[in-house]
Amino acid sequence: MLKNSKFFLVLSLLVVIFLAGCNKEPEKIGLDLVNQNQLNTFDTVFSVTGYSIIEDSVRTDETSISILGSMYSENFGLTVASFYAQPRLKDLSPDFGDDPHVDSVFLTLVYSGSYGNLSTPQRIRIYEVAEDFFVDSMYYSRDRFDIFSTEFADFTFIPNPVDSVPINDSTKVPAQIKIPLNESFYNKIFFPADDSVLNSNDNFLSYFKGLYITADSVSMPGEGSLLYFGILSSKITFYYNDTLTYSLVFTSNSARVGNFHHNYEKSLNQNFKNQVLNHLDTMGSTNLFMQGLAGVKTFIRIPSLTQWINTENYAINDAKLIIPIYNDDEILSPASELLLFKLDEDGTQVLPEDYYEGEKYFGGALNDSVNKYEFRLSFQIQNVLNGAPDYGYELVISGKTTRANEVLLYGTEPGGPDLSKIRLNVVYTKIP
Repeated sequence: MLKNSKFFLVLSLLVVIFLAGCNKEPEKIGLDLVNQNQLNTFDTVFSVTGYSIIEDSVRTDETSISILGSMYSENFGLTVASFYAQPRLKDLSPDFGDDPHVDSVFLTLVYSGSYGNLSTPQRIRIYEVAEDFFVDSMYYSRDRFDIFSTEFADFTFIPNPVDSVPINDSTKVPAQIKIPLNESFYNKIFFPADDSVLNSNDNFLSYFKGLYITADSVSMPGEGSLLYFGILSSKITFYYNDTLTYSLVFTSNSARVGNFHHNYEKSLNQNFKNQVLNHLDTMGSTNLFMQGLAGVKTFIRIPSLTQWINTENYAINDAKLIIPIYNDDEILSPASELLLFKLDEDGTQVLPEDYYEGEKYFGGALNDSVNKYEFRLSFQIQNVLNGAPDYGYELVISGKTTRANEVLLYGTEPGGPDLSKIRLNVVYTKIP
């Protein structure tokens, strides 16, 4: 689209000044490079279109935290998070004595956070995994492994991920839950038919492939929470012969796989169901939706930008995608950060050029004071005006594998710019 040498000169100067790291605001860069009597600088607002869709399955093996629990929100319906994990022998070839007596066994899970209504009881069940899974393989949020029907635990508790746990008068440990495991479990570990299964972790994992830890569904909107656990800080402890203990541990060599199930039919928001389940993309003008844990993402296009292509010469000084939040839920806080991708011709997500200018420049963090997200897309929009193809954009929750946050956004206004809606603000210079 560049038609004359003046435009090349001005655009080059803009880029050089920006890369030099001057202290000017991005939207003012380049405005004093040329005679203001020769160039006209303007700002305008472009409307966008968009709709929300179900996210693809995301990779969930060996993530930093494991998520467990059930939550029912009015907008997004029911979510249940479960995980598979492989405990390993802390000490090889343990000697439990001639006639060991197991007093109790506990799975201790160390909290790393939470999302949702913590006043709702959670009912946890634990089973043995019946098929191999491996620490060096890739697994996704919808992957499931066969399990045996025997329960190792059926435990109901009120989550408390904040308060540390006192051990004695002077010692406390991080917030955690201790889930009692039953006789079926400790018999499996303490009394195997062949003691050689405890001689190495390879033998042990062939014998005992892992645990499946899941939650029963809560039943009412507003109930439930999703609990974050640092599985590498967690363990299984056997108390036996009155004073002795033995532990199974979770290490970086333990395979761990998260599993997320969403039931969007239970949503009470008809707009949400029309978009996500019935694929009525015009409903995005009212509200848009975002959800972590391989939940919901939003597709965006800027069709009004195409009317600029092949018309006049423009130099983009600054372009910001403004994304206002509709949320007013005090319990279900919005995500602290979103991530924006552009799409290539086959629908693959690609990071925009602006992303590589740094997090502070690109944006995406929630601005609490104005209740919105912003992304700077100056290079991307200039490329589109210069003739690069534009296949649209996708918004996702940043850290969507390990963050359960839900976000309700104001919708789009395809008929014209509306400052309460998602929009693209552009500061530009018109080149003679």
